Amino acid sequence: MTSRTTTGLAALALFSAMLQGAWAQGDGALGAQLFDGRAALPAQLTGRGLALPVTASRCANCHRRDGPATAAPAAPSFGPPLTAASLRKRQPRRGGPASNYDNASFCRLLRTGIDPAFVLIDERMPRYTATDAQCAALWVYLGGSS
Repeated sequence: MTSRTTTGLAALALFSAMLQGAWAQGDGALGAQLFDGRAALPAQLTGRGLALPVTASRCANCHRRDGPATAAPAAPSFGPPLTAASLRKRQPRRGGPASNYDNASFCRLLRTGIDPAFVLIDERMPRYTATDAQCAALWVYLGGSS
């Protein structure tokens, strides 16, 4: 390889890393909007067939982003806190074997209600018609890797 080729490849790698960082920041901003309902994330309850309004299906209605050791949330939390630690830590969930989330299993849960250990979550949690980009944005916002 020539010096010129090496320099060009290094510049391309740096540019690619910058784009990926910008993408993750953008995803995080969209994730925040999806989490608190400023951006719509279409959802319905299992077996009901009716679309829920954004105010009824936003994540922030039932989940906190903070852990139990932080200040109390403004509203009761019916679902578990959604943090990088709670999602990525390998632990038993809903009586199933120990598991942890990654972007793919997180998206599967949102869409189908099936967790990483293939245990069906409670039907009170809406099932979302989330795009891959919306799933990734939520994942990045909640502290998952980009």
